[in-house]
Amino acid sequence: MPTITDNNKQQWTVLSGLFFIYMASNGIVMHTLPLLYPELIDSFGWTEAEVTLPATVFFVIGAITSPPAGWILDRFSPRVTILIGSLILLAGLLFYGRVTTLWQLVAIYAILGAGLSLCGLVSNMVVLSGWFDGGRGRATGILLMASSLGGTVFPLIVGAGLLAWGWRDTATAMALGTGLIMLFSALVLLRDPKKRVVAATDTSPSESLGPTVMAALADSRFYRIILATGALWFVIIALTQHQSLYLARDLGLSRSSLPAVFSVFFACSVVGKLGFGLLSDYFDLRRVMAGSVLLLGVAIAILQQLNVTSTPMLYTYAVLAGIGFSGAFTCIQLLIASFYWGAAYGRILAILVLIDTLCGALGTRTVGLLRAAQGHYHDALLGMVILCAIAAVTILTLPNTQQSGAAK
Repeated sequence: MPTITDNNKQQWTVLSGLFFIYMASNGIVMHTLPLLYPELIDSFGWTEAEVTLPATVFFVIGAITSPPAGWILDRFSPRVTILIGSLILLAGLLFYGRVTTLWQLVAIYAILGAGLSLCGLVSNMVVLSGWFDGGRGRATGILLMASSLGGTVFPLIVGAGLLAWGWRDTATAMALGTGLIMLFSALVLLRDPKKRVVAATDTSPSESLGPTVMAALADSRFYRIILATGALWFVIIALTQHQSLYLARDLGLSRSSLPAVFSVFFACSVVGKLGFGLLSDYFDLRRVMAGSVLLLGVAIAILQQLNVTSTPMLYTYAVLAGIGFSGAFTCIQLLIASFYWGAAYGRILAILVLIDTLCGALGTRTVGLLRAAQGHYHDALLGMVILCAIAAVTILTLPNTQQSGAAK
């Protein structure tokens, strides 16, 4: 029998593997690739709506493939699933630097969406939730801040690469570095959840506890969660995909300054993910989450009124938005686990990620079309503030629950 110390070592080894995988995958695909949008517009003459179309396809493909990924994760090795997803992601990134047409870029983002559904949020949360009962909020905060760390470091590296090599060589170097990190972590550091190993030899009824998929779908709380998390994904994904275009093209932020703002934004999101993860272990998760959502809404309101010549307000936005968006994103994962951890958790989480990701795709596309039609982001940003308020109120209507209790 392993000792407590051995178990702790295993937990933190697995968490470190998940950390590096999530840092490389989401840190690059979600948070760093948008830095290339202005370069693509300059190279090919695409509009804001066109250059963000591939990202919309990315989220749609990710949404469609999430339920099959959840089914696979509930039945097969999550470690192998993550490894396969990492290889698919690497293939997509390697082709990025060779793109010459918009539809090639759309195809590349479709590949990235399929790969990330296997090695991204759902698979990482399935492995983490299987290894951590107590302290899940802290562990989730640590895991999710990995993408923020990637968003802090990689934009600075990519920004320097753009100035020195151009976007094509930078994209290729980025792909090779990402692949090396992910493959090493999956092969050396990851282990399948302990509970999955135990379940193979122990048919204790406790292993099958938790709501079924049908029970979740019949519960009104499920649809309130969808309303809140869907609104947040609409806002979060639209914000992260469009802020580089807004700052660079509408406000005229220089090419050398844009990576620095991104870096501050994601550095503060490291604080937000870890901080709100810790707070959720000690305080009412609903109130903690609502607070993070309202903070995000305030930051977007500042962004709407921003003048690039006001450097203090620019970085005030970056700090508040980084903390708010990351805190909300962390609390979403904890909220879902607190209600639905059990034998069907992977499938339930995948259904929610399907809906949320479609909302994110809708947000990206809607904001892009509004920008193209109106010539500005003013109304789109106002709508995002309203959605934050709706999400915060909806979250507070949910019943209280203890995620540690739900995990047992």
